[in-house]
Amino acid sequence: MSETKPPSPSARLFLAFLAARLAYGLAFLVSAARKSPVPWYLPLERRFVFASRPAGLGMDWYGRTAVGLVFALAAGVAVYVLAQRARWLSRPSAVMAVARAGGLVLLVDFVYFGWALMTQTPNPWPLPSWYCPR
Repeated sequence: MSETKPPSPSARLFLAFLAARLAYGLAFLVSAARKSPVPWYLPLERRFVFASRPAGLGMDWYGRTAVGLVFALAAGVAVYVLAQRARWLSRPSAVMAVARAGGLVLLVDFVYFGWALMTQTPNPWPLPSWYCPR
């Protein structure tokens, strides 16, 4: 009976990278589409809040990026460890399946965020009382 050799560390690392990219894209997309609470940076107040939508001017990019990175790190480490035991994960067909899924998520990310940016209606704030144009 022939024993299969374990996958190389570089193959495991590549698969972990692909899985992390997939997890990052999904976490970013799902948190934005579901309007999940994330850390928002309030630049005028110079502080962070955890909310679905803060009152006032806020930027969610930092919080969504952090959420995506946490999910990516967890998925990457899990797949790297699992690929050592579950050798089927490091087969070329499995790697290509993860790569295709990651590419599809990237495409959906582009379409969703492009649509979201193109269809938003800006609501300008009133000028502050101290503003005096010359």
